[in-house]
Amino acid sequence: MSSRMLVVYESHTGNTRRMAQAVAEGARQVQGVEVVLKSLHDLSAEELAEVDAVVVGAPTRNAKVPPATAQFLKRLGQAPLKGKLGASFGSYGWSGEAPALIRSSLVEQGLVAPWMGVRGKRAPDSATVGNCRSLGASVAQRLIEGGG
Repeated sequence: MSSRMLVVYESHTGNTRRMAQAVAEGARQVQGVEVVLKSLHDLSAEELAEVDAVVVGAPTRNAKVPPATAQFLKRLGQAPLKGKLGASFGSYGWSGEAPALIRSSLVEQGLVAPWMGVRGKRAPDSATVGNCRSLGASVAQRLIEGGG
């Protein structure tokens, strides 16, 4: 049975979506991991309950995550994710707090989140895309090696 990894994101300008796509691309390089890429607006509670790892991305808005992402992070506590892997990423224009805020929330909800998260200023450049791919591959590899 393969492990299932969810890459879920909120994107207002397309920058965080591109980062999410790169995370998923990196994860798909690891055999034995099914990767699901979804906007958080299209995600069902059932889908969330069926994952072994969740990687969450959002832009930074006014030094916070957007309201829909904040609500999603609160919902994580209702899903059976304790002890599962979590990671974060996000785009920003000014300050870039979203990945750290997401990571803190994942840890508060009981997920194992050893990665510091990837930050990308505005449209992701090649270095940011590479960092996102590396993050996806690292999470997927950790799943194959036994998870959290």
